[in-house]
Amino acid sequence: MKSLFAVAFCIVSFATISCSQKINERDLPGPVKTAFSNKFPTATDVKWEKENKKEFEANFKMNNTDVSANFSLDGSWVETETTIPANELPAAVTSAVNTKYPGAVYGRTERIEKPGKTLYEVNITVKGKKKELELNPDGSLEK
Repeated sequence: MKSLFAVAFCIVSFATISCSQKINERDLPGPVKTAFSNKFPTATDVKWEKENKKEFEANFKMNNTDVSANFSLDGSWVETETTIPANELPAAVTSAVNTKYPGAVYGRTERIEKPGKTLYEVNITVKGKKKELELNPDGSLEK
């Protein structure tokens, strides 16, 4: 019985460690605060998390739209994910999804911006199964 408890405790501990951790803005490194405020000066409702050992993630609103942005410890911008309506996906992305997954029901769709690259994340449900796709603007799947 003790070993079962120990295994359960380890699983819970591991799950807690591997999840992002909410943090207070005052606990952010200065370069992260500066980079964020320079890149997103009109952000509101900002909530911070420690994404992993090397990144912080801000979840916030811009023009009533959900946005998240990641920054490395030195303040370097990593990526931004912006929720967009499915009808704002590039035609090539919509066409690729509809061709490969006829009858797909669209869920959350996002534009992902990284240095020098834009991708689109499309969450769909097909025949009761959920899928998350990452596509290039030309409709090809991101590798």
